[in-house]
Amino acid sequence: MQAARTGIALAFFAAAIAATYALPRLDLPHPRRIPVEDFPRQIGEWRAIADNETSEDVRKALPTATIVDRHYRDNRGRVINVVLVTATEMRDIHSPAVCLPGSGWKTDKDELVVQDGQKITARIMSVRKERYHVWFWYPPVPYPEPKNPLVRAMYKWRLTAPGTYRPDTIADLSSSLMVRVITPDVDGSDEAVRDFVEKSKAPLAELIARVPVSK
Repeated sequence: MQAARTGIALAFFAAAIAATYALPRLDLPHPRRIPVEDFPRQIGEWRAIADNETSEDVRKALPTATIVDRHYRDNRGRVINVVLVTATEMRDIHSPAVCLPGSGWKTDKDELVVQDGQKITARIMSVRKERYHVWFWYPPVPYPEPKNPLVRAMYKWRLTAPGTYRPDTIADLSSSLMVRVITPDVDGSDEAVRDFVEKSKAPLAELIARVPVSK
């Protein structure tokens, strides 16, 4: 009996190995660099007031990434910080859910906001006794559909299967862009973040549209 069970287990193992090499692989497309340096300095009432230079340490840690780190102010004097990260390797598009806690930020409140179908992680976080609104999301970027119909079906299932999206991880596996918005948690700051996010949709879509969908 034991020998029979062992034989069945070995047969399943052999079949799994054969399937691994015989079936088409689910190769995810590489991110494509978005021209984030062309993100407008004037967005509605929001005007750029300062750019932060990417440190040498960050450039070495994220070698394929292009980062825009910029402050905007509106006509009411509200100031927000915007960071855009794009890269040609997924490992260089870091999630704020990992980077900020690693820098001492603590999550006080965590919500999932959906605006026009876009899933956005909306948090209240604190660092050095100060609280901030921290919103981040991954705008969808068109990807080349695999030619093999089985791979195409597997890929589409992977993007829609339960658990694909979690607030702490990249929402769209084909994403080439991360957007993060931070502003101090004061009266009117939630409204300010929502206003900037809404007004930034069109400029972001224009940048994404400039990237060809090719392998």
